[in-house]
Amino acid sequence: MSFKYKVLSIDGGGIRGMIPAKILAEIEKRTGKPICQLFDLIAGTSTGGILGLALSKPHPKNKTQPHYTANDIVDLYVNNGSEIFYESIINRYVKSDDFLYPKFPSKGRDRVLEEYLQDTLLKNALTNIFVTSYDIELRRPVFFINNPHRQKLGENFRQLCDGYTMKQAGMATSAAPTYFEPYKIDTIDKTDNGYYALIDGGVFANNPTNLAIMEALIASKQSGEVPLQLNEILVVSLGTGSLIRKYLYEDAKNWGLIKWVAPLINVVLDSGSESVACQLEQLLPVVDGYPQQYYRFQAPLSEANDDMDDATPRNIQELKNLGDLIIRHEDTALDKLCHLLTN
Repeated sequence: MSFKYKVLSIDGGGIRGMIPAKILAEIEKRTGKPICQLFDLIAGTSTGGILGLALSKPHPKNKTQPHYTANDIVDLYVNNGSEIFYESIINRYVKSDDFLYPKFPSKGRDRVLEEYLQDTLLKNALTNIFVTSYDIELRRPVFFINNPHRQKLGENFRQLCDGYTMKQAGMATSAAPTYFEPYKIDTIDKTDNGYYALIDGGVFANNPTNLAIMEALIASKQSGEVPLQLNEILVVSLGTGSLIRKYLYEDAKNWGLIKWVAPLINVVLDSGSESVACQLEQLLPVVDGYPQQYYRFQAPLSEANDDMDDATPRNIQELKNLGDLIIRHEDTALDKLCHLLTN
């Protein structure tokens, strides 16, 4: 049996995107094909969204082929992580109260995404993409997609494509609250306020796998062709490391607003990812006699720092090591998956 539709979903997690990047590089190595040719839809939040965008960006000299391999994105984290998460001397010492400002300026992130994504339009992506963000003025989810025919200004959401760029989607989906300022972009058709004020989609979908499945089913239903059935979709979900840091009751019981800010963001993002994973394990269980439909690659951050902004050489190496560990432990599952992806 082969699956009619193949979905890749990548969690958010800042510099911890190194982990799914390593796994994707292994999938490319085993299949001999680029990720954008193996999946019909790539969904991502934050660092996962950037990964998906970069891997579906066409090469400027050959529009039918991707510009980057997954190994290229591994190098992005190694070579540019410290620039993205660069806390200047002014940020660190001059500000009178760190809680009043974003931790990092957006300049480094903007430069890196400009280099890698340039002015590539979303509609030119080499496969379907679905990247999450959230508008803090409209109070609605905003999704970046590649199909102009499916863009929509719905009552409760926005789905954007035509005229928007991959860089804009990457900046929006990775504008994590407290770490970076919201990302402002003008609306193409001057609707709403004339602009969007966007933050990281992790605030509601750090693991966007369930949204990706729904997007595949809805798009199929609206296409006018025979609609996809859930059992016809192969689902691959990549985590960025599950968190193991404990917040002790004796400490937390006395926390107020300020002390809860950083732990709360940490807890919300991780719990959101793991709850989606838990539900999908039950919705798409392994059944004897049928090929496995749902693959989730994830492991505890036992050695690497779980801070999404720790771009030190030591931590980057620990994240690479964890990616390699997952690959070794999931060797058989990866072989089975790669067979399904190429059939």
